[in-house]
Amino acid sequence: MNDRVRALAALVATCGAVSVHATEVAVCTDRGRAVLELADEEAPQHVANFLRYVDMGFYSGTVFHRVQADFVVQGGGLDRELRARSTLPPVANESRNGLKNTRGTVAAARTADPDSARSQFFVNLVDNEALDAGREQGYTVFGRVKEGMDVFDAIGRLPTGAAGPLPADVPTPLPAIKSIVRFDEAALAALPEEGREETLAAEIAAAAAAGNAGDALELMAQYRALCSGDDPDVALTEARMALAADDRRRALFVLEELLATTDETHAARGAALTLYREAAADGSMAQELLAYCAPPAVPALPDASAVGMEEMVASQRQVREFVTAGEAYLACLSEIIDDEERSGGLRNAAVEEHNRMVAAMERTAAAFNEQIRIFRSRD
Repeated sequence: MNDRVRALAALVATCGAVSVHATEVAVCTDRGRAVLELADEEAPQHVANFLRYVDMGFYSGTVFHRVQADFVVQGGGLDRELRARSTLPPVANESRNGLKNTRGTVAAARTADPDSARSQFFVNLVDNEALDAGREQGYTVFGRVKEGMDVFDAIGRLPTGAAGPLPADVPTPLPAIKSIVRFDEAALAALPEEGREETLAAEIAAAAAAGNAGDALELMAQYRALCSGDDPDVALTEARMALAADDRRRALFVLEELLATTDETHAARGAALTLYREAAADGSMAQELLAYCAPPAVPALPDASAVGMEEMVASQRQVREFVTAGEAYLACLSEIIDDEERSGGLRNAAVEEHNRMVAAMERTAAAFNEQIRIFRSRD
């Protein structure tokens, strides 16, 4: 690991030992809205893993593909065509964290291998003691449904059967996840009750027009947390800003969902198709890398001259997650670089991407260090 990246890792591990509220995310489905409260302290690895998928926009356009009445609702890994999405490396089991698979809790789906959890999760519709750790490892609970349990109860009552490659338990109609984003209650509460969507949409457009991709994407998270009706123009702006921020994978997820949910006559559809082709074709080898290794999104840093300790600690957590995800991404790229059976073009692309990621981590380290310096100078 680069020395400056090591310095960042050490810094974020010690900065501001202040307790903060549990991370919350808004889950927008075509059946309604829910809010999940994550168990940051009890299941740190699973929460960090889940938030990496959230921040890259991975869950947009995925579905709840497995429903068993009076048991669980599971999703987060297959798209609307029931095709599996490529995922990050698995996370180690944390089922002995004191959290039980009771009704309304959120747990990580996995195979028979206890350490195989990736992107998929399930909501317990009832108390499922059989899923808890005993002699053997159980299924790791990493959150709970704070609001909107009725959404999952309704999905749990849908008729099920075989569909696509799945032999059973697929609900009809197939419930889709439109987005999952970090939920900033304070930021939304500061907006007027009426016209919040319009206010945020205008601020997103202004940030985009000014070329402030980071600000636009941060505002976009708040807009999506409202789970309002689809606005193809706003989604198109999000995709453009994601590309401007060098987050091609997020742009592709956004565009896929836009194209899946927008009427063919809408003016934004043509622009979305063009942008999707450009994004998908931009660097064929870099695109091929996405099938093997998923790059983390660079976190937006706070203005340390104006924010409080809670915001700094929240930023610390995001930077720590970025460093962890970056290290996993670099390790994945290194495997491709060292694999002589891979094509030369793919290995060269992996080298370039490895260098790009190290540079991004160095820039983030330097920027975060500067914000810490500014924050401490206020004392």
